[in-house]
This record gives sequence, structure tokens and C-alpha cells, in this order.
Amino acid sequence: MSISASSVGSSGAPPQPSSRSSIIAAAATGKHQLKIDSYSLTTAVPRGTHIKSSNFQAAGHSWYINYFPNGCGRLLKRARGYVSLQLVLDGAAADGAVKAQFTLSLLNQTGQPAPETVRKSPVHKLAGGWWFYRFIKKEELERPFRGLLRDDGFTLQCEVVVLDRFRAVKTAPFVEVPPPDLQRHLGELLLSGEASDVTLQAGGVRFDAHRCVLAARSPVFKAELLGSMKEGTSNCDIHIEDMEPRVFKAVLQFMYTDALPEVDKKEEAAMSQHLLEAADRFNLQRLKLLCEDKLCGCIDTGSVVTTLVLAEQHSCQGLKEKCFEFLKSTGLNAVMATDGFNHLATSCPTVLEELMSKLTLH
Repeated sequence: MSISASSVGSSGAPPQPSSRSSIIAAAATGKHQLKIDSYSLTTAVPRGTHIKSSNFQAAGHSWYINYFPNGCGRLLKRARGYVSLQLVLDGAAADGAVKAQFTLSLLNQTGQPAPETVRKSPVHKLAGGWWFYRFIKKEELERPFRGLLRDDGFTLQCEVVVLDRFRAVKTAPFVEVPPPDLQRHLGELLLSGEASDVTLQAGGVRFDAHRCVLAARSPVFKAELLGSMKEGTSNCDIHIEDMEPRVFKAVLQFMYTDALPEVDKKEEAAMSQHLLEAADRFNLQRLKLLCEDKLCGCIDTGSVVTTLVLAEQHSCQGLKEKCFEFLKSTGLNAVMATDGFNHLATSCPTVLEELMSKLTLH
């Protein structure tokens, strides 16, 4: 609901507002994704028993989720064969309650909420927790064609909307200012090749680009290109050694648009590794951190050791610590037989010593 007001003139002409304002309900929103690993093991807990998530912040408040793999205890018969969930407000609000609405869903293989799993609560005042007694049938969750379980795990998305106050806002209905579109224009410039003054070759593929953009984005290209810019404006060729064309194309796209192309989920880890190496090579710090963050979410038994070597070689401390954390939880037995472990022992012995020290303390 909103209340609007307008200021009007006093002439006989049809009144036209000279300004407008509104009173609207202010809503704080937040999303949190909870990954449930080893689902088959969680189903071994007794009915009515829950597993508590870590606390998370959403919409200005602290929450946690109680996960009941075999149904909650309150309605044990009605919840039999279902997964039950309880969203809990951790700590009391200033007035003892929070007016909120919640939406819970399971993510499908594309990372989007599966429509058949979306559960939304009514808007209500919450002082404790909100139950989803019959969130989803276990047999539906476990059906392969649903695509909800992946590697014996699933991801739950929780969206919280808190209605906390009313506020007055000014609106500007007469002039609509569009969002910035510099990235789109630069992307089109790269795609068209218009006014290009440098050609880069990677793996036999030529890419037309613009010295000023490359120099502005990368200190490495700046050092290489500014000298030749002073000497003239003729086009020059630069050979990019030891880099696949698709990787360099993605690097160029990032330099022009600050965004990366969509990559198939199966190729995400490998592409992120290549791009991290390229980012370090061209001193693209934001791209490097983006890739480091993506790789933190791609670690598994088969890749953890090679990822650890990569992190050490390119000074990615956060990624390195994530690898250590993974190995602490799984132990070394699962990875010692891999080629990556032998590579770690020969190429990064100090990292292996650090790992062994951490595991011993653990």
C-alpha cells in the first residue's frame, strides 16, 4: 500500500502536478543458500530429529534453519515421508517480533529455484520460528529426473522479506534516467573492431582491440603499449604465447565489460583456473579474485591438490586456506594416490609441509 501526494497550481487549467511524493512500506530483503551435503547420511537420523544450520544474516536479522530429514516431531504422522524445515529468528527484535515473509525453494541443476519446490509463507509477525512441515516428499526429492539431488546433495534457497517501517520518498516521474550502459557500448566496440589500433594473436586467432582500453585496464599492457603509442598510431601486432584463444577472448571481454561470458557448468572450474593464470599474468586483480572465489566453490577430492598448487603458484591465500580446510575435513587418504599429490610433493614441498603441520594440529 502507498499514499501519494501532488502539489498543483491554482489556475483554471486542468491541474498538473509540479512535484510528486509517496509514502511506502520499506522492505529489507535478503537471500541465503544452504548446501546440504551427504543427503543419504542425513536420512539416518531418527524422525523428529533436526540438524541445525549455521547462523546467517538476511534482511538485517540473524537466522538459522532447522533441517528435519525425516519429518518434524510436532506432526510426526502428517510429516512422515517428508523433509521438514523450520526457519528461526535468532534473538528478539526491539519490539519482540519481526513482520516478515519467507520463501524457501530447492535449486535445480541450472542454479534456479525449481518451481515445484517454491514454498512461501504469508506476511506475519514472527517472534520465534516458522515451520514448513511438509516441505517436500522425500521420494520426490530423490527422483533423478527432478534434478534436485546432485552428488548426494542439494541446495536450499531462503529468501526473507522484512517489513520494518514506513518512509516517505520522492519520485521523479517526469525524467527517467536509464542505467549506465558504458559496459554494453565497450562490449559492442570490441565485437565490431571499429577504430581498433592493435591486433593481438593467441593460438593463431587474431583479436582487434584498442590500446587505450588495454592500457587503462592492465598495467602489463600499459607498459607494453604506451611506448608504441608515442611513436605513432599505426596498428601493431602482439603475440600472446601459451594461451588458448577462448581464454584470451574471455580476458578481453572482461577488460572491456568487467563481466565474463557464460560457461558450461562442467567447464567452470577449468576455465576459472585458466582465467586466474591469465589475470595474474596481466595484473587484472578483480578478475583474479573473481576466479579465486569461483574455484573455492569447485573444490572436490579430484581437484583439491592441483587447486592447492595453483593457489600457491599465484599467491591466492584465500583459495589456499579453502583447500586446507577441505583436506582437514576429508583427510589425505583420498588424495594421496592422485597424480596431483605427487606433483605437490615435487613442485611445492613447503606447501606439503604446511599442510601436514595443519593436519597434525587438527
